Amino acid sequence: MKFVNFAKYSNLEKIARARAAHFEYADRLREKGKLAAGGPLVDEENKRVGLLFIYDAASKEEAQSFVRHDPFTRANALSSYELREWRIRGVDRDLLIKANRSADQAGGNTSIRLFASYANYSADNAKLSRVRPAHWAYDRTLESRGKLALAGPFADNEGGLFVYSAPSRGEALSLLAQDPFSVEGVFKDYQLFEWLIEGVRPDLLVSDFASKPSEE
Repeated sequence: MKFVNFAKYSNLEKIARARAAHFEYADRLREKGKLAAGGPLVDEENKRVGLLFIYDAASKEEAQSFVRHDPFTRANALSSYELREWRIRGVDRDLLIKANRSADQAGGNTSIRLFASYANYSADNAKLSRVRPAHWAYDRTLESRGKLALAGPFADNEGGLFVYSAPSRGEALSLLAQDPFSVEGVFKDYQLFEWLIEGVRPDLLVSDFASKPSEE
């Protein structure tokens, strides 16, 4: 099971003091196969405002324990976090590997920029069902162009996480705006931040729909 931790920073001084311990903790989770990808979120002013982690956990309780034991949480350096079960529908593992900033000395390409859209859907389930095939077709088009690194809905079907590859925030916003979910008003709201991946386990990022074509 995959869980997205979408967290916001409250105190950058506390973040700075806890950063080394946080990195060590994240490394241990990756080594244990519990952290699929993670890194800070950056706003339009190039300020680090939070983090996005994708856990691989047996249950939400286990994922919550990962959050509780993170040095950032223990340092009271987060203003909030949202932990939601997530289902991967599309993934470009090669793109994620290339964007991994901790791999700079091993071929990591920091010119690749990723932008994560953390979206909530409207309560109109009929519209969601009607527009979803067009949304999937659009995602496949982006994937074929190397513009979509990750995509999928939350398990509660009330939102989703979509990670675009774009040279600028403006282009990422354009890709988001052209999504049928955006055009048709399925997206109730979203938050878009640049995501600086600082560690990835591509073997843990496998589509949850690969063996269920009828559900796609």
